[in-house]
Amino acid sequence: MDPNELIKAAPAIAKGAGALAAAIPLTPIIKAILGPAADELGQRFGERVRLYRYGRSVDMLKKAEKMAKDAGFTPKAVPIKLLFPLLEGASLEEDESVHDMWAALLANAAAPENAINVRPGFISILRQMAPDEAALLHWVYRRLDPGHYVELMLQFLYADLGYGPTPEVADNHLQVCMGGLESAGVVSRLNLNSRGPSSFTFQSQNGSPNFTTSFPLMLTPRGVEFVRACRPPKPK
Repeated sequence: MDPNELIKAAPAIAKGAGALAAAIPLTPIIKAILGPAADELGQRFGERVRLYRYGRSVDMLKKAEKMAKDAGFTPKAVPIKLLFPLLEGASLEEDESVHDMWAALLANAAAPENAINVRPGFISILRQMAPDEAALLHWVYRRLDPGHYVELMLQFLYADLGYGPTPEVADNHLQVCMGGLESAGVVSRLNLNSRGPSSFTFQSQNGSPNFTTSFPLMLTPRGVEFVRACRPPKPK
């Protein structure tokens, strides 16, 4: 199935996915408030959900098509086991950078040389990934060679990813994001020589010193393959 065929199939897919939203019942109290308008409101809500999800699915298909053209390969049919969850996941994604990851997953799944590396489990990982977690994961990937670790220092994340208005908030933000990535099995915090996390100091905007911690962080083999599958296919 080529990208044009995927786009043609999207309306039927989006219609089926939106039917569930249209069937969501209004509560008795809200129905009482709305009176005869309740049914019409439910229909309008369902239609808007269907249109939104359909639009996001089509956007993803167009991105995947461009990635395939840029990489210079002829797409092959994507297995239904991957295709439908990918379309559904992209249809619900509002963040554009994460939406790009859905498109890359689809493009790689359609690439003859990359398809084997797009695992069904990657869909559930991406579905649960917040935009800031995705940004952190790509940040680490860009600074790592597979099998090596990076010292995750808040002072760099603070500048590159804009974590929090204060170092304290930024540090908590980092810990939450790292916890999410660890639970997904894509990163691992190391305890080199049992030394534990190391403290360091950097200057805040008002010039006063602030203390936080850094951790040696490593992408797991699954994490490396996940990031690669969520990036546009490389040209031949």
